Amino acid sequence: MVERLVQTPLVAIILVNWNGLAYTLDCIESLRAVSYRSLKIIVVDNGSEPSQVNPLKGIDTIHLIENGENLGFTGGNNVGIQYAIDQGFDLIMLLNNDTLVEPNFLDPLVAEIQENETGAVQPKILQVDSKHIWSLGGKFNTTFGKAKTIGAGKEDLLVQSAKAYNVDWLTGCCLFVKTSVFKEIGLLDDKYFVLCEDVDWSLRAKEAGYALKVVPSAVIYHHESASDKSKVRTTEGYRSPFRQYLNVRNHLYLVRKFVPWYFKPLGFGYYAIRSAIFACYYLLRNRPNKLRMTLKGFRDGIKG
Repeated sequence: MVERLVQTPLVAIILVNWNGLAYTLDCIESLRAVSYRSLKIIVVDNGSEPSQVNPLKGIDTIHLIENGENLGFTGGNNVGIQYAIDQGFDLIMLLNNDTLVEPNFLDPLVAEIQENETGAVQPKILQVDSKHIWSLGGKFNTTFGKAKTIGAGKEDLLVQSAKAYNVDWLTGCCLFVKTSVFKEIGLLDDKYFVLCEDVDWSLRAKEAGYALKVVPSAVIYHHESASDKSKVRTTEGYRSPFRQYLNVRNHLYLVRKFVPWYFKPLGFGYYAIRSAIFACYYLLRNRPNKLRMTLKGFRDGIKG
């Protein structure tokens, strides 16, 4: 679908909060300084503890939606996306609550997304602490079903004057989409809950004929692992067994959906070896819950 937006599109920026109030407040504060003014901040709370959501109720510059339960990254964002669609916003941004934005980050994104064939864009994303690259978009290997983040962990050498470029997938950390594209291809796939849902949505957009682009002149910063890693080390490590389950299962979902049938044995074989390595590691480190969830994730991913 070819579309030209209005001169000053109305933008909805969706933040999902789940017991991350401090990050959410910092993100909201950085968004208040954004030079592009035709926007509304929508905060979707995924059943946080009262102390982690009640302070948000007193902020009159945001629209707060309370889910009452943790619907995951996909479910929480989908609630916000549907609200933005119903309210008639022209553009919708999914933005991690553990990010900080440059004041001028939105203007080049709005300009680029109005190109006719462009369905969605993302900014250059740097790590908050090191200023190294967190994401410059992603590539997808259709032989093995591997999703790779471009530039992750490397020094930022890409000048802000660099032109926008096409990629295979965009990160859900900051995914900026034409509302019409969500209407055409659907929202995030709730089956994922979290992890790989952005790859899935991006590949569906590309299959529908849309270009996905990274805009280096737009810059935001992301707290590395703030949303998926505990601050307290347990006997199972910093990341939860459930997170490991999703990591294994959801990558297999990508193989099932987007790898051609003649390459599927290679994709499943690759992830079988990867899961076996995980299992051996957790066995040696005496992490029985992660071992069990790795095996369960592989089984459920194969079954679909």
